[in-house]
Amino acid sequence: MEQIATVLFLSVANKSIIDNVFAPLLKRYPDKDWWWVIYVALVTGFAISWFSGVDVFSTYIQEPMVSRVLTAFCVGGGSSLIHDIFDSNQEVA
Repeated sequence: MEQIATVLFLSVANKSIIDNVFAPLLKRYPDKDWWWVIYVALVTGFAISWFSGVDVFSTYIQEPMVSRVLTAFCVGGGSSLIHDIFDSNQEVA
Protein backbone atom coordinates (compact mmCIF):
# COMPACT_ATOMS: atom_id res chain seq x y z
CA MET A 1 0.00 0.00 0.00
CA GLU A 2 2.92 2.32 0.68
CA GLN A 3 4.14 1.89 -2.91
CA ILE A 4 0.73 2.95 -4.25
CA ALA A 5 0.84 6.10 -2.12
CA THR A 6 4.32 6.83 -3.48
CA VAL A 7 3.11 6.37 -7.07
CA LEU A 8 0.12 8.61 -6.40
CA PHE A 9 2.40 11.27 -4.90
CA LEU A 10 4.74 11.10 -7.91
CA SER A 11 1.79 11.37 -10.27
CA VAL A 12 0.47 14.49 -8.54
CA ALA A 13 3.96 15.98 -8.48
CA ASN A 14 4.31 15.32 -12.21
CA LYS A 15 0.97 17.00 -12.92
CA SER A 16 1.98 20.03 -10.86
CA ILE A 17 5.27 20.34 -12.72
CA ILE A 18 3.58 20.12 -16.12
CA ASP A 19 0.86 22.57 -15.10
CA ASN A 20 3.39 25.11 -13.85
CA VAL A 21 5.64 24.79 -16.89
CA PHE A 22 2.85 25.12 -19.44
CA ALA A 23 0.62 27.66 -17.63
CA PRO A 24 2.47 30.72 -19.02
CA LEU A 25 2.29 29.30 -22.52
CA LEU A 26 -1.42 28.59 -22.19
CA LYS A 27 -2.02 32.18 -21.10
CA ARG A 28 0.17 33.62 -23.82
CA TYR A 29 -1.27 31.46 -26.63
CA PRO A 30 -4.80 30.47 -25.59
CA ASP A 31 -5.93 29.77 -29.16
CA LYS A 32 -3.25 27.16 -29.83
CA ASP A 33 -4.08 23.48 -29.75
CA TRP A 34 -2.25 21.96 -26.78
CA TRP A 35 -3.28 18.31 -27.31
CA TRP A 36 0.32 17.11 -27.20
CA VAL A 37 0.95 18.27 -23.61
CA ILE A 38 -0.51 15.00 -22.32
CA TYR A 39 2.35 13.17 -24.04
CA VAL A 40 4.88 15.44 -22.37
CA ALA A 41 3.26 14.55 -19.04
CA LEU A 42 3.48 10.86 -19.92
CA VAL A 43 7.19 11.12 -20.72
CA THR A 44 8.06 13.17 -17.63
CA GLY A 45 5.99 10.89 -15.41
CA PHE A 46 7.71 7.88 -16.92
CA ALA A 47 11.13 9.40 -16.19
CA ILE A 48 10.21 10.39 -12.63
CA SER A 49 8.89 6.93 -11.88
CA TRP A 50 11.75 5.11 -13.55
CA PHE A 51 14.48 7.00 -11.71
CA SER A 52 12.67 6.74 -8.37
CA GLY A 53 12.56 2.95 -8.75
CA VAL A 54 8.97 2.39 -7.61
CA ASP A 55 7.21 -0.79 -8.70
CA VAL A 56 3.61 -1.48 -7.69
CA PHE A 57 2.99 -4.41 -10.02
CA SER A 58 5.77 -6.68 -8.72
CA THR A 59 3.31 -8.83 -6.75
CA TYR A 60 1.20 -9.40 -9.88
CA ILE A 61 3.81 -9.56 -12.66
CA GLN A 62 6.92 -11.71 -12.33
CA GLU A 63 9.02 -9.85 -14.91
CA PRO A 64 10.55 -6.82 -13.12
CA MET A 65 11.06 -4.77 -16.28
CA VAL A 66 7.42 -5.11 -17.35
CA SER A 67 6.09 -4.19 -13.91
CA ARG A 68 8.34 -1.13 -13.68
CA VAL A 69 7.30 0.04 -17.15
CA LEU A 70 3.61 -0.34 -16.23
CA THR A 71 4.21 1.58 -13.01
CA ALA A 72 5.95 4.34 -14.96
CA PHE A 73 3.00 4.60 -17.35
CA CYS A 74 0.66 4.89 -14.35
CA VAL A 75 2.64 7.82 -12.97
CA GLY A 76 2.66 9.49 -16.37
CA GLY A 77 -1.04 8.77 -16.89
CA GLY A 78 -2.11 10.66 -13.80
CA SER A 79 -3.83 10.10 -10.51
CA SER A 80 -7.20 9.23 -12.03
CA LEU A 81 -5.61 6.31 -13.86
CA ILE A 82 -4.04 5.11 -10.61
CA HIS A 83 -7.40 5.33 -8.83
CA ASP A 84 -9.07 3.41 -11.65
CA ILE A 85 -6.54 0.59 -11.40
CA PHE A 86 -6.15 0.37 -7.64
CA ASP A 87 -9.66 1.25 -6.47
CA SER A 88 -10.31 -0.92 -3.42
CA ASN A 89 -14.06 -1.00 -4.11
CA GLN A 90 -13.70 -2.80 -7.44
CA GLU A 91 -14.20 -6.55 -7.52
CA VAL A 92 -11.73 -8.73 -9.35
CA ALA A 93 -13.44 -11.30 -11.55
